[in-house]
Amino acid sequence: MWHAFVQWFAEIIQTMYGITVSIGLPNYGLAIILLTIVIKILLFPLTQKQMKSMRGMQEIQPKLKYIQEKYKDDPQTMQSKIMEMYKKHGVNPFGGCLPLLIQMPIFIAFYQSLFGFDFKVAEHAAFFGIANIGQSVSYYVSQGNFIPVYLPILAAVTTFLQQKISMVDTKDPTQKTMLYVMPLFMAWIAATMPAGLPLYWVMFNILGILQQMYVNFGRKKVNADTGTGMQVETIIEGDIVESDSDKHISVDKKKVAGRDKGGKKSNGSPNNSRKKRKKR
Repeated sequence: MWHAFVQWFAEIIQTMYGITVSIGLPNYGLAIILLTIVIKILLFPLTQKQMKSMRGMQEIQPKLKYIQEKYKDDPQTMQSKIMEMYKKHGVNPFGGCLPLLIQMPIFIAFYQSLFGFDFKVAEHAAFFGIANIGQSVSYYVSQGNFIPVYLPILAAVTTFLQQKISMVDTKDPTQKTMLYVMPLFMAWIAATMPAGLPLYWVMFNILGILQQMYVNFGRKKVNADTGTGMQVETIIEGDIVESDSDKHISVDKKKVAGRDKGGKKSNGSPNNSRKKRKKR
């Protein structure tokens, strides 16, 4: 069954190549770009939901940490409050899994179909300094041709940019580590796989960056309209959650509250002028 899927995938690449021939630009690299666009369009509803869910999960992390700390001795209540938080903000902690699971078979099928791929016209397998997109970048480097190295570099850069714009808390150590580790890992993969695969990955990342920018813009607009999102103080059942970097704001509010109760510091204490009058 898997072999049939790989064969079917190879036939789709040939179909896309036929489209490039019909428009007068016969090229297998261009065929892969067209195929990437089609895959992205088909996966758009799922990836859109994934990006929104991941963005929302990052935004409510301070609130989740507060709940976990408050109800650490009561796991059942903690779980209930966390589920309420997910429902309130419309996020799903597992929302990012399905699109990734779907993309993995596509990625593997792409990889296997390019090995021993039957290029109808060998000259049309060339793409921007790469003589054959069925060969790996490492192969060309071993032959003294360093031009194809741009593909692993682009794979790393686009992976970095996509992760960067999807992050909410840039101080989180886990996200910060992944921000630098994942691009290096993808550069290594891109250098060892057939060149058509990193070409697909780079194009998919570029489309993903545009989609993530759209998601970020949409969430900012929603947060601005509703007054939600990352707030300095979040009230949960009458309690106040404060970020360490913004505690001075709550201190200022306490000062204002003090002035409301007793007025200015000089007015909040007994009037000195009255004491003087009594002495006289």
